[in-house]
Parts: sequence; structure tokens; C-alpha cells
Amino acid sequence: MDYNTRKQALTACLLAAALSLSGCAQSLSHWMVNLRTSQGDTALSHSNLKDAEKEYALALAVDPKNAHARAGLARVLYLRAKEDFTNSKLDEAEAEVQGSLRYAPGDAAVLALQNQIEQAKIRREIVISNYPLYGSIETSLKPAFKSVASASLEIQKQIKAFSSDYDTAHLTRAIIESADLEDEVHRIGLRLITYRGLVQTGAGRVKSPIQSETPSLLPIP
Repeated sequence: MDYNTRKQALTACLLAAALSLSGCAQSLSHWMVNLRTSQGDTALSHSNLKDAEKEYALALAVDPKNAHARAGLARVLYLRAKEDFTNSKLDEAEAEVQGSLRYAPGDAAVLALQNQIEQAKIRREIVISNYPLYGSIETSLKPAFKSVASASLEIQKQIKAFSSDYDTAHLTRAIIESADLEDEVHRIGLRLITYRGLVQTGAGRVKSPIQSETPSLLPIP
């Protein structure tokens, strides 16, 4: 075999080896992606969003265009956004929704949540702009909440005392406290209704600073 023939044969062998290695690499990548997405699916089915996100992200690191991993990660980010939205973490929820939309641009559930978050942020801005008024109202309500908690504890105390000595005076005291508690809860309810109306309408935005200092719309009945 002359030099050129040997050279051609060696080149053919090297090419065959490269193609074989390439095929092995592709098979390995495919196996890794399938493994990661499968583990991501399992984690997601158990509501383990942290591990699910990690597995889908690892799958996308190997194959950025993998539809299964992209859909899985979009779902994880949507669920995290929904959880944060429920817990009033609007900024975190908004960031996660944007991440989800990158992987699932037309997802109806994600778009609906995005709209809810936007509306919530608008409401938050209204409240913040009225904070001198709203903040003073909230402060005025705190003693009433403490009073309710204290009355509830007193009722429990009297009932417990009755279970020890069966003196009906304890029940009488508990009944009186219960009636007072019911009246107080009713008063708080009325004040909360008024407070809600103020926030819903954005009342107070045109009030002067002096008018905003005193929550005159929420007197204690």
C-alpha cells in the first residue's frame, strides 16, 4: 500500500471514529435530558418546586430547546409566582411570571396571573399614596384587635375555672364577656367596612394633610 492509500485509509478510520463518538455523545446528552426532565416531573408531582426547577434547568443546560424541560420550568415558575402572589410578595411574583412567559409566552393561566399581579400593584400604589390617612386608620384599629383577643382569653379563663369548681358565677362572667365581645366585634366590622370602602375608592387622595391626619370617617361607635 503506497503512502497516499495509507493516508486515505487513516483519514477514513479517523472520520468513522469521530462519527461514532459524536453518536455516543448525542445518545448521552439525550439520556441526560430525559433523566433530568423525568426527575423534574417527579419533584413537581410532589410539589417540590425547588428540586423541580433545578432539574429542568439542568436539562435545559444540555438542550436549551427541549420543549419538555421548557414547559416544566414554565410551570414551576408559574406555581411559585402564584404562591408568592397569595403571600402578597408581588415583586417576586412578577419576576417569576416574566420568567414563566419566556418559556411559555401564550400560557393563559400565566397571563391571567400577570394581570392579577398588575392590578394588585396598582391597588398597592393607591394605598401607599394615601398612607398618611390609611396608616392612621390601621393604627387606630390595633387597640380594638387587642381588646378582642383579651376578651376571648378572659372567656376561656372563666370557662376553665367553672370546670374546676362548677361555680356558675364563672359562667355568668363568661356570658357578660361574650356579649361585650360580640358588640366589639360588630363595631370593628363596621369600621373595617368603612376602611375597605376608602381603599376601594381611593378616598383621601385629594384631602389636605390636616384632614388626612385624623381618621374621622372611622369613629368608634
